[in-house]
Amino acid sequence: MGMELIVVTGLSGAGRHSVLGALEDSGSTALDNVPPRLLEPFLELESKLHPGYERLVVGMDCRQPEFAQEFEPLLERLQGGSIPVHVVFVEADEEVLLRRYSETRRPHHLALLGTAGEGIRRERELLAPIRALATTILDTSHMSLSDMRLRIAALVPQVTTRQTAVRLLSFGYKRGIPADADVILDARFLPNPYYVEALKPLTGRDWPVQEFLLESQEFREFLERTESWLRWSLPLVQQEGRAYHTLAIGCTGGQHRSVALVEMLAHRLMHDVAAMTVRHRELDG
Repeated sequence: MGMELIVVTGLSGAGRHSVLGALEDSGSTALDNVPPRLLEPFLELESKLHPGYERLVVGMDCRQPEFAQEFEPLLERLQGGSIPVHVVFVEADEEVLLRRYSETRRPHHLALLGTAGEGIRRERELLAPIRALATTILDTSHMSLSDMRLRIAALVPQVTTRQTAVRLLSFGYKRGIPADADVILDARFLPNPYYVEALKPLTGRDWPVQEFLLESQEFREFLERTESWLRWSLPLVQQEGRAYHTLAIGCTGGQHRSVALVEMLAHRLMHDVAAMTVRHRELDG
């Protein structure tokens, strides 16, 4: 096993940064804006520091003055070596690129004193020889981010989609709703162990609290419906290409009901969801 190199280049505004991000999420090491003359020394250093298998992704574009002239001989040297090299060329229709430049109000770096359209056409002409060398051409004109991730996984050899990391979070409404939650469920209507004297000082991690709650048909149904919904939705979330997905369950104080629900959900899912973390906001700080 050795090193593998993926070079991501293409038209400005076509989504090169998004492609780099998608490849990085798949487990690759990514570095952007690498000048051609620095790539070979960088690869040599990486091979010494990490002698095992590693997939490196580098972003390169023609904002580096020497890029267009130096890329082809650089690629020939790399392909003559022992490192597998894949070139992903990212492009989009001129109409789409013009709209993106209009939305961001950024000038095209090759437009000089002309229009963005002139800059796009000059760049397309300048990069035509590099496009001809690409192993993968990715037209992002009508792609969503999830579409892009699926296309990358299909087109670039051995690139897999990293499993979405699931985060189960309990919280108390007294301290507000967690801003980073993707889904929030309210458990305040369930029986509250806080009002049982022997259970008040305990938390949802403790079996007596869980046993008390499991006596409630509503609690059991809440737990089963949430588990069923998670099992149904996670493959779809994974397909969308999300790196993280947070399900937050709240009760009044974040001590009993929400904690117990998160603990029981984690226990039920632990054998089927490899990348899962549990956090109790009000207990763990």
